Amino acid sequence: MWYDGGMMGEKSSVFPGLEVPTPHGPAWVLKRFYAADAMHGHYPLGAWRTIPGEVYRHGLDVDPGAHPAFLDTETTGLAGGAGTLAFLIGLGLWEEDGLTLELIFLRSPDEEAAALHYLGERLAAASALVTFNGKGFDGPVLETRYLLNRLPARWSVLPHLDLLPVARLLWRDHLPSRRLGALETALLGVQRSVEDVPSWLIPQLYRDYLTYGFADLLQPVFYHNRMDVLSLVTLLTCVGERLARPTTLTLSAAEWIGLGRLWAKAGESEAARMAWLRALELDALPEEVSTPVWRELGAAYKEQGDWASACALWQAWAERDPWALEPLIELAKYHEWHTHALAEAHRLTQKAVERARRRPGGGASPYLVAELKRRLQRLEHKLRNPAQSPKPEAKSREES
Repeated sequence: MWYDGGMMGEKSSVFPGLEVPTPHGPAWVLKRFYAADAMHGHYPLGAWRTIPGEVYRHGLDVDPGAHPAFLDTETTGLAGGAGTLAFLIGLGLWEEDGLTLELIFLRSPDEEAAALHYLGERLAAASALVTFNGKGFDGPVLETRYLLNRLPARWSVLPHLDLLPVARLLWRDHLPSRRLGALETALLGVQRSVEDVPSWLIPQLYRDYLTYGFADLLQPVFYHNRMDVLSLVTLLTCVGERLARPTTLTLSAAEWIGLGRLWAKAGESEAARMAWLRALELDALPEEVSTPVWRELGAAYKEQGDWASACALWQAWAERDPWALEPLIELAKYHEWHTHALAEAHRLTQKAVERARRRPGGGASPYLVAELKRRLQRLEHKLRNPAQSPKPEAKSREES
């Protein structure tokens, strides 16, 4: 339930909340408590705690800890800079038994210093900050406001988990949009009510409130901000369960690709390769999605000297994609320089030349076709003159 602070004047009379004293005057705060088992879409709000901290750390580089703060702002504009005011700050603080959601609202811009002071006090015990585009927008906006009000932004040193770049890596090939609203619909099972308001309209509603004094104009804004914060909590769970137990979920090939990206970015190379191999086993992916994965896996095996795995991968790639040239070229190089099976290297290079000529859309680039022909001529010369072939140890300049 909302904690009702009483009637504080005509302009704010419809705001249930508390006036909190600060050294800079009163801050207006609306609070609501959610138990850990309260549902938001498909997930209980406390489900993120079932994911071990090292899973987040090894997949996202940030362990949210025991008491993360989920933060989202509503501002007077989207450009940022000194003229952008964060008039509403949604803050979800995880406590021992649930989430305390606080909406810190500026009834007047004169209350900014008080609101920022209150926010800083509430963040003092947080273990980490969780946002959606917080590193690109919310954080810089707030830091600017603290600077202009000559207040210390001590919270800025907290570990910061921004879920927007995570969503872009994880679902880039799976979903057409990675906006929070799109993720709510596609993944979280959240359906907003008609009370919601589009983000682009929110700055104008606050300006109208300041001009005309009708506080009821802002009820949809409060709803929007509250839903954003709650969805941050369950989005963290959604990401965490994919990192912790992906094989228990029905993930698309594109999601496995995204998981591999997250693990690769965090330096978990073996987990990334496992995810990418799983993706390639599932079904056909668009060439623009699958080609970088085939290439990355082949390069990794090649660097490790695991030629058996590399050749198996290149062979599978060449069979899966009837127009792929790279796997044929890599196999030809392997046989030319490692097994010295020149006839097989010649056959593979010839096959690559034929594919290059027949590729849809006008064929391969003239440069690549010319390079393949040069390889073919070199191999033909070696086959005719085996005694003149370069020694294996002298291969380095031509092998690539």
